Order: sequence, then structure tokens, then C-alpha cells
Amino acid sequence: MIEVVDVSKRYGTASVLNHASFTIAEGQLTTILGPSGCGKSTMLRCLNRLERFEDGEIRVGDVVMNGTSAGASSRSAENDLMHRVRQRVGLVFQNFNLFPHLTALGNVIEAPITVKRLPRSQAEDIGRLYLNLVGLSGREHDYPARLSGGQQQRVAIARALAMEPDVVLFDEPTSALDPRLIGEVASLLRLLDELKKTLIVVTHDLDFAEAISDQVIYFEGGRAVESGSARAVFGQPSQAETRAFMNGFRSRQGTERP
Repeated sequence: MIEVVDVSKRYGTASVLNHASFTIAEGQLTTILGPSGCGKSTMLRCLNRLERFEDGEIRVGDVVMNGTSAGASSRSAENDLMHRVRQRVGLVFQNFNLFPHLTALGNVIEAPITVKRLPRSQAEDIGRLYLNLVGLSGREHDYPARLSGGQQQRVAIARALAMEPDVVLFDEPTSALDPRLIGEVASLLRLLDELKKTLIVVTHDLDFAEAISDQVIYFEGGRAVESGSARAVFGQPSQAETRAFMNGFRSRQGTERP
């Protein structure tokens, strides 16, 4: 489903992604872990074409994104590429980014109407379906200000799903939630995983990642240092950087391993 090959991203002289490479199979729930500033959120934004990168290549299904060093594309070609990417890759932002002047249903149907050109009635049927899936049936006409943080996040998830993408990206989905709501998010992601959605979750919450992941990718220094099953990466990481990171996590839990 996804192949990232030698992707590099710089802001001025600062290198944020440094020849990052990894693959993600269709239907997997993958978490990307790593210390602050390692490039994991930037990688997520590159996958959705919110950020362009200088070198390398990203493939999402049959859509190919090349680095800017490969040559400038025309405005029309770039717009076409962004349109194709956004239809295949949904993103749930860390701060949800809901439109405050639209209801829950209005937020969910905005993209299907404007991007996919669906008739309003069809978009509303899809919107209600996904709001029901995330547990918000009956809240369709509430504005974001009337919803809790957890409910706003569910609207954001329904909005991403309403485009019926192949891949859904989640940027720090538990960062602003209390432990009870974190458990609800984990349950929702497991449901989407069972529906064979390809999910990529950037998180700093290692307990959450260990509980939900099919695959874990560990980032450090702007590159994917290690990837594997949750059991392998958390239990027996092969790379020294990953072992140091995981032992730091376990030492806080009182379960450090050699």
C-alpha cells in the first residue's frame, strides 16, 4: 500500500527527514514512534502532501509523489496530484481542525461535496453512516463548541472516513485526552483495523502504541531506524537506538530489560 524511499525534508539548513525509507502493507495498523523532533509528524504530513519533500519518493497505491529535486511540476499537475492524494489519504489532525461554523454533519460532508462533487443528499447519507460508526448518532446537528474534546475527535475521524480513503493518518490522537478517552480511541482504531483500513498513527504514548499496533516503525534522526511487529519492536528490538528508547520507557514502568 505505501512505500517510502529515501525521503529527505529540510527547513533551511535543518534536516528533518534524512533518507527515510519504510513500507506499510495494506490493512495494517502501523504506529510511528520516536523522540520529539525525530521527524515523525513531518513524515505524516508528507504522506498527505501537506508538506513537500526535497529528495526521494513516496508511493501510495498507484499514486507517486517525487521530491522537488526531481524537477518542478506545473501548477495543474501539482493540483491533480494533490487531488489524487487527498482522495486516497485522510488525515486526522492533532487539534482536530473542525470548522466552528459547521455542525458535526456539516464538517463531515464538506469534503465529499467539494472534492468528490457528491450530491448533498448522498454526502449526508455517508456522513450519518460514519458519525454513527464513531458513536455520534444523534449529534449530527451539534456545533463543535457543544461537543467534548473526545467527541470533536470522533467528528474529525468521521470526516476523514467520509472521503472513503485507502489510508487514514492520525497525528498524536491521544495527546489531549484523559485515560478513559484514550481507551475509547484505542477501541475505535481496533474497529477500523478490523474493517481492513490502512491506518498510520504517530504517537508519543508507548502503552497505547503497544496495545493497538500491527506494525511499529521507530524513527530517530529523521529516518526509520527499525520496523517490525509490536511484539518484536517492544520485546526484542534489534537496533541499539530502539533498545535505548524502549528501555527508557520501561525504566519509568519499573520493567527495564537488558
